[in-house]
Amino acid sequence: MSCIPRHIFSGWLLLIFFTLFAESGQSQETVELRQWQRGFEGFEMISKFVELESVDESGFAIASPKETVLVVLGSLHRVPVVDTFLSKGGAVLVASDQASGRDAYLKNGVKFFSRSVNTRYKDEGYLFNRDCPVIRDLKGHPSLEGVTAIASNRPGMLSAGNLTIVALFPELEGTSRPASFAVADETENGGRILAIADQSLFTNQMITAEDNDLFAYQALLWLKDSKRKYVHFVVNGTYKRHDNVEDVELPPVQLTPDEIREILGNLPPEKLLAFGNQLAADVEDKDLINKFIREKIDGISDIAYNRGLIWALFFGVCITLMLAFLWQKRLLRRTASAVALDRHLKSKKSKKGQVVRDRQWAANLLLDSFCRRVESRGYRDWPSFPVGLSLHNNVESERIYNEMIQASNDFKTKSAGYWTKNRLLKLESDVSVWLTIVFENRSEQK
Repeated sequence: MSCIPRHIFSGWLLLIFFTLFAESGQSQETVELRQWQRGFEGFEMISKFVELESVDESGFAIASPKETVLVVLGSLHRVPVVDTFLSKGGAVLVASDQASGRDAYLKNGVKFFSRSVNTRYKDEGYLFNRDCPVIRDLKGHPSLEGVTAIASNRPGMLSAGNLTIVALFPELEGTSRPASFAVADETENGGRILAIADQSLFTNQMITAEDNDLFAYQALLWLKDSKRKYVHFVVNGTYKRHDNVEDVELPPVQLTPDEIREILGNLPPEKLLAFGNQLAADVEDKDLINKFIREKIDGISDIAYNRGLIWALFFGVCITLMLAFLWQKRLLRRTASAVALDRHLKSKKSKKGQVVRDRQWAANLLLDSFCRRVESRGYRDWPSFPVGLSLHNNVESERIYNEMIQASNDFKTKSAGYWTKNRLLKLESDVSVWLTIVFENRSEQK
């Protein structure tokens, strides 16, 4: 068997192992993982990047509404709190989907209906799920700056009332009228409200889908309005808080079938061949093919018939494996099992690596937040950060300017593993100092 080139078996073996690993990956999903996916720790981590301090119920009771953002997610059993808090000049993000169990009403006319929605066309749903519409009809509200698409997860229905519609569902089944997905407004006493027909888009499972993370960031930034410094989370009527949001490990970005096909199509042939050779070597070491042939031969007694069957089996296997090898790229494009296999083989490394990448993402978010606040454009939109930023010509300003350059160079040149907890905390502290220096400088110039 060793005289046959190993790469001939790669296509056939890929089909077998993809199926086995896909099933084993599903069987390993635990209750704790599903609970984690439904949590909102990632959303709270984003609130920290917006520089909002999370407070509990006692802190919320004594905090000034004009300095606090109230986030109500899921079942709206505490709707009166929303109306009262908003009337006192507070900022509110309220989101509820069809799983809330009952309809809910706000005094400003906003209504949440716990009924299911389905897109009229399959390709308008997230990962082709019609009950998970992708919202692309956005109206240019500040909370949607830079957002091109929002992936929902079984949302409910929403009536705008006296608020302004900022996002609409795609065309839904059973209705010809545009349906509201998100509405927003400002009150006369300085309050702000953003109401959304789905809280699931902020869960750990969905926060990295489409532009959901950017929407969460921009929504909290708009509600903060530069003067609020506290945030209080209420999930299904209960106060929720994650104590160590810096350790939050967000799930990898979920890919659509088209994105998976594009990635697989761009894989270098030598990588596919090396992978196939490795699988073939594993099968050969375990002598699986020879065992299979021996089992077939043991049941045959006639010598001549045995020889004919062996030759027929040999040529049949050769032809099948050659065809499988020639068609393996097309087969890979038709299935997402390659992703499941890769995650299975690298599960231990991927968990640790994901934490590292999250810290690198957090560093990028800190730099991006700084750039948007001082120049109203993102870090990646700044041609050569921080060139063009004016500061006083003194020793302290020169030191701050050099720190900015060094932080930018570190982010562009260092690997993801460079961003440890301590370095990330130092960058967070540096960004706070930079902001203070820049705004004091601008105040003096005025």
